Amino acid sequence: MAITHSTHEAPTQEVALPSALAGINSNVLDDAVLKKLVDPDVYYALAQCRATGVPMDREFANALAKSIREWAQSKGCIGYSHWFSPMRGAIHGEKLETFVGVDFATDRLIIELSGSQLFQTETDGSSFPNGGLRETHQAAAYIGWDTGSPPFVYRQTLYIPSAFVTWNGEALDQKTPLLRADMAVNELSVRLLSLLGDNVTREVVCNVGWEQEFFLIDREKYLARPDLVAAGRTLLGAAPLRGQEMDTNYFSKLSPRVNRYIAEARDMMWELGISIHCTHNEVAPAQHEISPIFGLANLAADTNVLAMDVLRDLAFDHDFTVLFHEKPFAGINGTGKHNNWGLNTDSGVNLFVPGETEEEDRRFIAFVAALLRGVNKHGDLLRCGVSTAGNDHRLGAQEAPPAIITLHLGERLEAHVKAVAEGGGFGGYGTEKKEIEITAPVADVRANLEDRNRTAPFPWCGNRFEFRAVGGNQHIAFPLTMVNAALADSLKHMCDEIDAGKPADQVIRETIQENQGALFSGDGYSDALYEHAEKHGLIHLRSSPEAYEALTADKNLKLMGELGIFNERELAARQSVLQEAYATEIQIEARALLRILRTLIVPAAVGDTNADRESGFQSPLFDEKRKLVERLLSETEMLADAFEAFPHDDTGQAASYAHETLKPRMQSARDAADALETLVDARAWPIPTYSEVLHHHQ
Repeated sequence: MAITHSTHEAPTQEVALPSALAGINSNVLDDAVLKKLVDPDVYYALAQCRATGVPMDREFANALAKSIREWAQSKGCIGYSHWFSPMRGAIHGEKLETFVGVDFATDRLIIELSGSQLFQTETDGSSFPNGGLRETHQAAAYIGWDTGSPPFVYRQTLYIPSAFVTWNGEALDQKTPLLRADMAVNELSVRLLSLLGDNVTREVVCNVGWEQEFFLIDREKYLARPDLVAAGRTLLGAAPLRGQEMDTNYFSKLSPRVNRYIAEARDMMWELGISIHCTHNEVAPAQHEISPIFGLANLAADTNVLAMDVLRDLAFDHDFTVLFHEKPFAGINGTGKHNNWGLNTDSGVNLFVPGETEEEDRRFIAFVAALLRGVNKHGDLLRCGVSTAGNDHRLGAQEAPPAIITLHLGERLEAHVKAVAEGGGFGGYGTEKKEIEITAPVADVRANLEDRNRTAPFPWCGNRFEFRAVGGNQHIAFPLTMVNAALADSLKHMCDEIDAGKPADQVIRETIQENQGALFSGDGYSDALYEHAEKHGLIHLRSSPEAYEALTADKNLKLMGELGIFNERELAARQSVLQEAYATEIQIEARALLRILRTLIVPAAVGDTNADRESGFQSPLFDEKRKLVERLLSETEMLADAFEAFPHDDTGQAASYAHETLKPRMQSARDAADALETLVDARAWPIPTYSEVLHHHQ
């Protein structure tokens, strides 16, 4: 029977939006809203300030501040805060101020927000992690609005995303270096494009889409675990009766309670302009993920921290606690924060998408070559960017990439790139199509040109690269700064070579030839990776303290200085802050573990063995428990001795000691305690077990 199609169109009906969709963007003052609030000349002045960094005229700044204040007041705000990111992880800083001033002519209170108050404020910079950039007697620091990141209203406060610098203008925060690195990539990308014949592009921006994983557990269970409260991760705990075996959690149905929580969090994020597009269960029990659509790197860094705040705050309202630590539970998947990173021009070109012409493919290969050189020459910086005490527990297993940083292109693209290096043509790869024929009634599926690699630290994903090594509890600005710095250095190298007289094609080919050892498209968990790394001399920094030491190597001081991202003092300060944070985190964990062992685990285990003896029964089980108690007592005292010997004078020495001495002692004590947990009377075990924490939150 023939199928006919009616030419009559049904009348258009207005569809009512669900409240969650109706509220999107309602609490973010983006440009679309701002253009409606201010006169065109005020908006133009702001745009010029954003592009050049030159302050707005006072009249325009005051008019802008008045409009922003009135918009915030309409949302119920009585005050505002500059919102910034000190060097202490993904925990923002805020200085709460009100819209109340004084008319000194009458001494009456007035409502105001001036232009100068909108654009900056001052605070004490000595009590934040600063690595010596500020001292108690030299404490002034300034917070300035990042006009590329829009203000927003959260819990009846107007927040103004900001940078944070010393009185000398040196970076005390995570954002300022990222903004500088973004600028370096922009300038050098435009320069390379011009040398490749592109006279149209005037701006190249870095875009990022983050994927935030987290664990969600009952607040009651959290408060009953001193290790979770003190350290954000469990310092002991035997394997649960059911972990992630059988793959039953990944993308499974959200429980009703968790679904209510995540739906409410998503709706709040939509109101704040955070484009949460995907939510799902992750691999481990009690583990979940949210992810937005990509955005500008500096804005993505802000929205990620804000999303983490929303998740924390809302968890309290739902009797949950959210854990962002990279490895809160041993033996199951940890928490990553994959950063989907790419470059786009102001004319809408994605520089990491293969083209349909020889020239477009040449451009694509040129930027891949630059990134390849960045990974090869500056793998130490990329490793340092993802180096934390928490992430060291995660890297190298259970879907987390290894500590050796390589570039994964996929088998076919890698072969094509190597062929280009040997003199082959640039074109051809992007014209390929891959379609998977399933069966009717399922339409053929268009697949990416390369398979997905879950073990690679930096795989190509068809239109972007995914930096998979970033930890779940990190502020993404620092890892992205390292990526952009490595890329910018290679862009500069290639531009300088071309300007010196080499043909552009020769520079692209030589860049690939000299750095193709950093290409690896195999299994990142296999011995083949380590053999490949040794053969090609790839950097392998096994621990965070090793990575921190590399940060101030001569080549890195030179690179960061030439690109204007960090001066020597700033980079040395960053190194010191990272080392101190690592050492302090391990020290807190050791102190907490000692307290738990001495006051909870040992008394419970000894009491259980005493009950065995009093029962009058003889059993190999009782003998095993007694031996384990003796072992635990010995390990506890050795841990105490190691803790007491902790060095404090030098941050680098302290970080190394924490890694090399304290962590192994903690693990040995934990092994004994975890073995006892499987034998001691469950009614006497003093803290919630993994099974209780991971499975009792539904």
